[in-house]
Amino acid sequence: MRKAVAAFSLLLAVLFTTNSCKKTTEGQLVNGLWHLNTVLLDTSNTNYLSKYPGFGGSCCGYKLSFQEPNILFAYYIANDSIKTLSTGIFTVNSYTQVYMRVDSFIDGTFTISRPTLSHFELTCDRNHILAFDNGVNPTFDTAYTKLDMTR
Repeated sequence: MRKAVAAFSLLLAVLFTTNSCKKTTEGQLVNGLWHLNTVLLDTSNTNYLSKYPGFGGSCCGYKLSFQEPNILFAYYIANDSIKTLSTGIFTVNSYTQVYMRVDSFIDGTFTISRPTLSHFELTCDRNHILAFDNGVNPTFDTAYTKLDMTR
């Protein structure tokens, strides 16, 4: 009987801890406006965000805003004015994984690395890039993607 109670207690602890870790990640994402610093696609060292005029200067930035319930806003700001705005979704799968779909270059399940609580690096082996989608060959519209973002 004691073994059954101990096994049941261990099972409950694992279930509550797993859900708690997932909620921790969700809370870390939702509680802050994130600045997307770099987007690296496949083997290129070129920041995909450099396609936006003025990106990298003090005037401009690409922001991600995670909202409840699972809504993701992405926007590009230049000279205090919103130049592009996209609405998407996100789902925290676990403490180390989040699915995101927003804009024309983010659609995949990303693994989260946390150098600090205000600096996340997200990587995805098969991110679907709508901007590259030709409707014919899916090999050319998915790529390894690395996102670097800070609060």
